[in-house]
Amino acid sequence: MRSLATLIKNHLLDLGIKVNVTVRQKLQEIHILLESTYFGDQNNLLAEITKCFDDLDDYLELAKVYAFLFGQPLPIWSEQIKLNHHKLGNITHEEKKTLAEKEALGSSRNLVAAEVSNGTTICDRFIICGLGSLGQYSVFNLKKFAYGEYEVKICAIDKAQPEIVELDHFSELLDEPIILGDCRRSEVLINASIHNCRAILLVTSNENVNIEAAITARRLNPNVHIVVRSSRQNLNQLLKEQLGSFVALDPVDLPAASFAVAGLGKGTLGLFQLGERKFRVVESIVKPDDYHLVRAPAYLLHKKQSRLLSIAELHPDRLFFQWQPNQFVQVGDKVAIIEYVEHNFASNFLEKVNSYSELDSSHFTTIQKIHQSVKRLIHPSLLISICKSKWKKLFTWIQAKRSRSLVLWGMITATVLLGLSSTVLYLNVPNISLQKSISTSVILLLGGYGDVFGGLVGEDQVPLWIMLFCITITLISLLFVLGVIGLIADSILSSKFEFFKRSLPLPTRDHIILIGFGRLGQRIADLLFKLQIPLVIVSERAYDCDLADKVPWLTGNIIEELSKINLAQAKSILTVTDDQMLNLEVALLARDAAKKVNREINLAIRTYDHYFSENLVELLPQSQSFCAYALSAEAFAGAAFGENMLSLFRLNQRTVLVAEYLISENDTLVGKNLSQIAYGYTVVPIYLKTSEPKVNGVSEFFMPSDDDVMKAGDRLTVLASISGLRRIELGNLHTPKQWQLRAKPPLNSSVLLDAGNQLKNISGCDLELARRFMQKLPAAIELPMYDTQAYRLGQALMRLLPIKIYPL
Repeated sequence: MRSLATLIKNHLLDLGIKVNVTVRQKLQEIHILLESTYFGDQNNLLAEITKCFDDLDDYLELAKVYAFLFGQPLPIWSEQIKLNHHKLGNITHEEKKTLAEKEALGSSRNLVAAEVSNGTTICDRFIICGLGSLGQYSVFNLKKFAYGEYEVKICAIDKAQPEIVELDHFSELLDEPIILGDCRRSEVLINASIHNCRAILLVTSNENVNIEAAITARRLNPNVHIVVRSSRQNLNQLLKEQLGSFVALDPVDLPAASFAVAGLGKGTLGLFQLGERKFRVVESIVKPDDYHLVRAPAYLLHKKQSRLLSIAELHPDRLFFQWQPNQFVQVGDKVAIIEYVEHNFASNFLEKVNSYSELDSSHFTTIQKIHQSVKRLIHPSLLISICKSKWKKLFTWIQAKRSRSLVLWGMITATVLLGLSSTVLYLNVPNISLQKSISTSVILLLGGYGDVFGGLVGEDQVPLWIMLFCITITLISLLFVLGVIGLIADSILSSKFEFFKRSLPLPTRDHIILIGFGRLGQRIADLLFKLQIPLVIVSERAYDCDLADKVPWLTGNIIEELSKINLAQAKSILTVTDDQMLNLEVALLARDAAKKVNREINLAIRTYDHYFSENLVELLPQSQSFCAYALSAEAFAGAAFGENMLSLFRLNQRTVLVAEYLISENDTLVGKNLSQIAYGYTVVPIYLKTSEPKVNGVSEFFMPSDDDVMKAGDRLTVLASISGLRRIELGNLHTPKQWQLRAKPPLNSSVLLDAGNQLKNISGCDLELARRFMQKLPAAIELPMYDTQAYRLGQALMRLLPIKIYPL
């Protein structure tokens, strides 16, 4: 092959391209390695190389050309040239026999693999109790784990046939007819084969039933994995310690972060916490002034505190790792990154969010307000119109609630009675002053008839009809005036003296409006308040909670209250009431209000039907609709396989789960480094806690190194989709490429030990194999690796010795 290398080198030199050429033959393939500073047009170069084979008398079928820049370990491009016109004329009988045997061996291996696949079936059974929305979506997501020879069989239990079927052909997802009965009864669970199922999901709407059924299931099957729908955190922790193999999830708590980040607008996709570390997922479209991103190779975006998740414009069908490691980020790419923040977590989210003081100061200064007030006083006509407007608003406010009308009529009645009784007493009681008559009337109005006639001087001189008149005044007062006073006192006490509290000012722009304050609304409000986001809550009734006196809050008819909260100037509207039609109505009103002032507003709508959610995408393209139970069901399905689901968020229109693995002896993760786990299973490791501390005494690692090898007892947290969880469950790795590593002896042999360690750590090969290879240089070795692994290996070894690495 040396003559071919010389021929190619001279041929390209005649074209003005100076290259170093290395040719290696492998059976019917030939590998041509070109090394130069400049290659010119790729198509012309390949055409010229093809001409060099015209006079070649060989049995080659394929030539692979790899172009390397001087000093670089990996090719900048590679191409294949088909050489079918070269016949097998000079191949010997022994070589033909060897090739035939290899082809037959390959065929037999494929046949055996097919037989194993067809003959061996793995099956897991699951029981789902409760076929509401959450239960139906859980069935759907569990069925996604069925793959190839792995089967998932599901048995469902409910008290009655589901009234509403959320999914088409739902009955086809179940492997047995629905068992009607109480899942707390032993005979019902036995009928559902609790003794030979892998996990039971208790997702009825009654948490008491779920917990009772969990205790019954553990008694019947000590090994079954239990997943419970429950929001009682303290009880859940106690049951986990008592029952073992127990996971409790709250379907309301899981999607709360998705709604909260939707309110933050474009840029933030997810918020969650692991231990004391806070994580955020951010997404942005690369702009020309993003100097830290533009023209940066993708591998440089994997940093100590962050990981690149997605460059969506490259391959929208993929969730993670759509890029090649040496690929440059371009202007217009949509980039998603996860990062953890040790301190000032809230402030990092508020770089572009205005505070309350900024909102208030954006309008008029104090001097301007005083000036406007003086101008109003100077113009009497304007003052009269303002007074009329104020009176009109006052009567409207009084008529809004019946209690306010009662208070008004009570005050009017008290005033009339006070004037009437004071006049009568002053004119008819001897020796009584005007001041005494007024004070006596006040005492009568407060129910003090005995005090008046028990201490009034000259009471025997008071006519009888005056005494009867005073009794009448007192009775009327008891019926009207004192009743109204009692109503006011009751209102004050029931509201915990909120009457005396200063009402919080409503933000004027760029605030988030939360509609609905059920359990989901409470979780969302807590998250937004911790992030110090300007927030207004609107609910149908008041709630006794810590936020009541910390954020502006309006109660009453939701549609009527919208006019009071600066709807058109809001940044986001989160509608999370239990009525999805009300949620839609509020969203449409908000969109129309924003359009009138030429603004865009973020809309996040809670729905209960994924078909309705899909239709909303066309009706409101800029909105985000979340079917809370559909999101949570993916976490419940993942938890059925023994993993702990910590949180979830949406990326590229798909749900990403934050899953925690406690690695056991026979786990599919044992013995694999994080490169193989990440790129083989298509997940993103973000946290690792090793069972034993490393040499430096550290056992916890955030954004851990790709070289860490998993051992039993380690705890690993990853970002994954349902398909990623399925691959881990089945041990179904994406097949890595075969790479050839060619290395020459280094100038200093002392680096060989370090080079061998790097080869072992990055590629995952055996340590003895790596060291033997380094002792036999120059040599070549074939390694199965993913693209990012190969790139990292090339970057690490090129600093130690001359190498070339390329895919076969």
